[in-house]
Amino acid sequence: VNLIQNFIRVNSKMMIEKDPPDHTRLRKLANQGFTTRAIESWQYIIQNTTDRLLDNVQNHGSMDIVSDLSVILPGLIIAEIFGVPETQRANLIEWAIDMGTFWGAPGSSNIEEYARKADLAAAQFSELISQLIEERGRQPGTDMISLLTVAYQEQGLNLEELPSQCMLILNAAHLTTADLIPNGVNALLHHPEQLQKLQENPALINPAVEEIIRFDTPAPFVFRVAKQDLTIGGKHILKGSVIALGLGAANHDPAKFDSPEVFNIMRSPNEHLGFAPGIHFCLGVVLARMELITCFTTLLRRLPNLRFDPDKQAIPRHTSLVFKGFDSLPIKF
Repeated sequence: VNLIQNFIRVNSKMMIEKDPPDHTRLRKLANQGFTTRAIESWQYIIQNTTDRLLDNVQNHGSMDIVSDLSVILPGLIIAEIFGVPETQRANLIEWAIDMGTFWGAPGSSNIEEYARKADLAAAQFSELISQLIEERGRQPGTDMISLLTVAYQEQGLNLEELPSQCMLILNAAHLTTADLIPNGVNALLHHPEQLQKLQENPALINPAVEEIIRFDTPAPFVFRVAKQDLTIGGKHILKGSVIALGLGAANHDPAKFDSPEVFNIMRSPNEHLGFAPGIHFCLGVVLARMELITCFTTLLRRLPNLRFDPDKQAIPRHTSLVFKGFDSLPIKF
């Protein structure tokens, strides 16, 4: 526990770790960072960032979807939405990766190394965000940290709680989107008839994104602790038990989905649990969908001959219990 004091301090105040009424209060405040006006300004940021990253590889004829695009894109977008100075943006991405890797319950022998990196990242992230909160408190702009700072001040709340919510937004925005992009490219390339359908009719992008989320869920498990003895689906669960909820399995439940193993970009209805159910339903769902729709639309428009790289092996990630994605996904175009 000494190893991860900073990590625990910041994580324990996140609303994802809270129940009502604390959760309700924090969620209401966090919504101030996701106003319609703010959301409208994101479209340009997302498109611009996606194009910039593809400009870097456009003339190479090949790229790694993970290292050249998906692991950088969500971090750059959230850095801009937060109004993080450009000199700190690379650091922000690194911190998000270090915190996310440890948070994802890595199954590996060098867990102490992951813990140390995550703790340092949490400390550095808090320091930067606290500095930005102080600056924006004096001189608010239109960025998300300004909007949240003003909301906290208006409610007379302790601004020391705010870096934790910013870290939650960073991690949530970064981790799942970073995995959904390669998971989606992989699914489309393994189902060429679906890819062709989408290329011929780009208007199918919305249902295609929902099917990508259902078919290869980036967060197949969430963990909960039972607050009391209960029975679910005929299973008795004792108070204090740790429960792994299989969202990925639920998304392939034949009682809910016809032919769940079939990847079908026109699937309708598609009531998947990719954004989790209930009061903890993903706060950034609008941002996530916007990023995925923009990213896949741009990829298919700019790289029409997208295909697996025959000379390089894709590497699925095997180090996390919570997150499912790729360490590497080489493609040609």
